[in-house]
Amino acid sequence: MLTYAVWRMRGAAMVEFYIVAMFALLPLCLGILQAGLLLVENHHIDHAAFLAARQGAVANGDMTQVRRAFTTAANILFVESGSPLNRSNVTQRVLAAHAAATVDVGLHARFRLLSPNAAAQADFAIRRGGRRVIPNDALEHRSMLRGRQSALTVQQANILRIEVSYCRPLIVPFARGLLLGTLRWLDADPWHQRCYAAGRVPIQSHGTVPMQSDFRVSS
Repeated sequence: MLTYAVWRMRGAAMVEFYIVAMFALLPLCLGILQAGLLLVENHHIDHAAFLAARQGAVANGDMTQVRRAFTTAANILFVESGSPLNRSNVTQRVLAAHAAATVDVGLHARFRLLSPNAAAQADFAIRRGGRRVIPNDALEHRSMLRGRQSALTVQQANILRIEVSYCRPLIVPFARGLLLGTLRWLDADPWHQRCYAAGRVPIQSHGTVPMQSDFRVSS
């Protein structure tokens, strides 16, 4: 027969487990869920950055074309999933996703041209068709001498490299506030701080492809 003291302790382990689950396991699980969602988005953004760089490679390094290609590739992040996709609604859903992506990328994405940089442009730009360009033709026959300012060859200057920083929203409760608070304290970058203030975190990706057209130098 249980004593009174032992009887009063019955169920205490269960209560302790619930307390531990509430303050330790639940936040951990929510954090893992949010991290998983960000990893999936990072995969899509990496792919979009590559497609954007590829478009830039055939469009003379035009960053407007880069942005458009990235936005189109990012449509998948904005397709509404509340109802099944079928022939009757696919066009409307794709157009809605593209409109949402255009607005979101315009507000929360930053594009930077990393290569060819200003030094490479100064070293290798020539006048062609009324424009200053880095030539892309007959690269195998061109000089391998390095430019004075960039220390690159013209072949290396024909590698297009872009950087995309995209602020993506956090949606998992509790993990959202905890992660944002931690990042605000650790990361002082002004542009990143703008992301955190909007309830988002920056995801950075790079796209690198060889140029397939002359790179047009900004006048």
